[in-house]
Amino acid sequence: MKKARDLVNLVLAAVLLAGAALVAPRAHAADASSGGPLTLVITYHTTPANRVAFRQALEEELPQFERWKAEGTLENARLLFNRHVDSTTWDALALITLRGYAAMERWKKIERDRPAGLSPKALALTTSIDTVPGDMLRSGGRDSADGVFLVIPYEFEMSATEYGAYFDTYVAPQLQGWMGEHVLARYGAFISRYPAGRPWQAMLFFEYADEPALGARDATTAKVRAQLAENPQWKALSDSKKNVRHEKSPVVADPLEPR
Repeated sequence: MKKARDLVNLVLAAVLLAGAALVAPRAHAADASSGGPLTLVITYHTTPANRVAFRQALEEELPQFERWKAEGTLENARLLFNRHVDSTTWDALALITLRGYAAMERWKKIERDRPAGLSPKALALTTSIDTVPGDMLRSGGRDSADGVFLVIPYEFEMSATEYGAYFDTYVAPQLQGWMGEHVLARYGAFISRYPAGRPWQAMLFFEYADEPALGARDATTAKVRAQLAENPQWKALSDSKKNVRHEKSPVVADPLEPR
């Protein structure tokens, strides 16, 4: 394992020192020195018996999130609902980005009356809520009208800077390939700012074009990886990826729509 880790570190160092051009567009790059985190991943949990009522309550919340965007508190907001009952993951997720540090102050006040952005009605249906502050490290693509989300959390054994280089060198070329195959519509890579004690450090959001596109995920992944295997840097990271990051339980989720 140490030999594999050393190889990965050498590849990452080469990418960092060379100032390699990114192989995917950066909608936002995390920089811990620029101030506090402006993106939050909030996961909500309910009981199986309350899932229907909870989903309906969240759909009623959507106009409020849109109002916060209109008034300048939120830059972006996306609410997803787990397609399946799964006690090991979450029932609903909100991915929100605040519009600057003045907006962060407004959000603090909002949470006094609406913890995690929810009304008393929705809160009464939750069993627990987890909020993870961090940064949207990379993102790209466009929303799809028929989009289906696959959300995957990861643990990794490297610094945030190294993870950014790893993403650009290993992950991003695959995403570009999937988008070229018209399977992936949009993606986002979130990284936790304060990961100590949490079960994951990074979370990847994949929006597939539609249901058939999600079904083609495995075949498309194999096709693109076979093409990328000719790239020595990419191949080195591919061979050692299990030693630097660990995939946690993925979730297939659907975007919530207003009632």
